[in-house]
Amino acid sequence: MKKKDEGYEPKKAKDILQKLRNLVEPHSNKEELRDIRISRYFIELDVGSDENAYFIGINEAFVSALSQVDSVLLIDEITEEKENRSIEETLYSAVFLFNMERFWKSHEVLEAIWRTASGSNKKFLNGFILVDAAYVHLQKGEDDIYFSILGRSIEKLSGAPEYLFNVNLKLLLENVEKILSEKRAFYFKIMIK
Repeated sequence: MKKKDEGYEPKKAKDILQKLRNLVEPHSNKEELRDIRISRYFIELDVGSDENAYFIGINEAFVSALSQVDSVLLIDEITEEKENRSIEETLYSAVFLFNMERFWKSHEVLEAIWRTASGSNKKFLNGFILVDAAYVHLQKGEDDIYFSILGRSIEKLSGAPEYLFNVNLKLLLENVEKILSEKRAFYFKIMIK
């Protein structure tokens, strides 16, 4: 969903989620709103269903109820990454998602290559995943958890080369260190060479 008004702030995420649940509940068959993340540009909702079925088209009334709040921009079925993409392509996809503030999806994409990675690459990928996870919590208004997870990412990103498959890990680490030293949350972009 895109953000229509300034009332949608991460610190209000739990209240907004409850209001949305109340709005869609009369239109729900087996769907439920499970979680919310509020970016600077949109609201991302996790919708679950008891049925093992593709969501779109199952319950248009549910989606229509969400549209009363604002435009539904995208319905994206989250499934485990099964594509046979290269590590580079997967990393570039994760960077794109991170830069679009789709941190949960970036995290999911990275986990697909992290599971099979080894050695220092596995450690550095885990650091990137932790940065994604931290921003998920920031979008939920959980600032203390955000800072805590970023602190854990430092250990994983320390000693990283400047670039991992052309992704600038040095700049990523510098941004995380700045956030922690200033104890001030901010968004940044990950760069590719």
